[in-house]
Amino acid sequence: MLEPKEERTMRRTLLFVLFFLSAAMAAVSTFAQKPRIAVLKIRNDSAYGSARLGPAIQDWLVQGLVQSGQFRVVERKELESILNEQGLSLSGAVDDKTAIQVGKLLGCQLVVLGAVTDFSRHRSGAHGVWGIGFSVGVTKAEGTVNIRLVNTTTGEIIWTGSEKGEHSFSNVDVAGFGGGVDWDESQARQIFEPAVTALVQKIVSATGSIKESLGSVAVLSGKVAKVDEGRVYLNIGSVDGVKEGDQYTLYHLGATITDPDTGKVLGQEKSRIGTVSVTKVLGDHLSMAVANGGPVEVGDMVQK
Repeated sequence: MLEPKEERTMRRTLLFVLFFLSAAMAAVSTFAQKPRIAVLKIRNDSAYGSARLGPAIQDWLVQGLVQSGQFRVVERKELESILNEQGLSLSGAVDDKTAIQVGKLLGCQLVVLGAVTDFSRHRSGAHGVWGIGFSVGVTKAEGTVNIRLVNTTTGEIIWTGSEKGEHSFSNVDVAGFGGGVDWDESQARQIFEPAVTALVQKIVSATGSIKESLGSVAVLSGKVAKVDEGRVYLNIGSVDGVKEGDQYTLYHLGATITDPDTGKVLGQEKSRIGTVSVTKVLGDHLSMAVANGGPVEVGDMVQK
């Protein structure tokens, strides 16, 4: 016996709703497994390359980590904005202790630091004969990028690694007129991007065994990035699964607790000062909230 049309329609609607809810729960579960990561600084310690080389490699690392789909990545503009709000700078050498402090301010479980340690070029070629002036040159450029991955919760260096990239450029000059392509720093992408791609793959592998435990914290917590006339801005947003109406407990962070024997970071003091309610999700990693309690300061933690 066939079911009435209305009942069949209701069953289909119910199945669709159940499917949608299952997909939504799976998406939330995926968010919970993605740790938040920031690439803080890549220095250029080599003899070649402009001041732009380090930030360029930093951008390629960020792009690669985003494309991996395994992390919630702090964009460089967001990083600079929060540092400016705090009056902080990553100029000069950045040690692991400073990196951990900045990482916690950003609400990150992982931070990446590194440097270009080698960037060299070697030229070879042939010159003209029989009175004809010409030269054929080949410049081989190569560089090495070293990075380290730091867990901001424990203070441990999870992984270190390096990758080497290289590329050859050629040019031809006949009687003083050039043809082909001569080497310059604008072609650094061809040298370093393959190395960066390999480093991203290694970061993904290195965090595979601890990603779940890191992610379970990442989806539930964030930091106050700005306080402005009663409005509280948080460094978590749509990518983190934040929705309007979400409630978070607000904590003020105190001193870091370290093991007296090993120096390992064991945790951090925190005191409950109130709650915040999300009023609007402004971006991937930004939301606006109102606080109940306080006073609220930049760097305070929110936890669900």
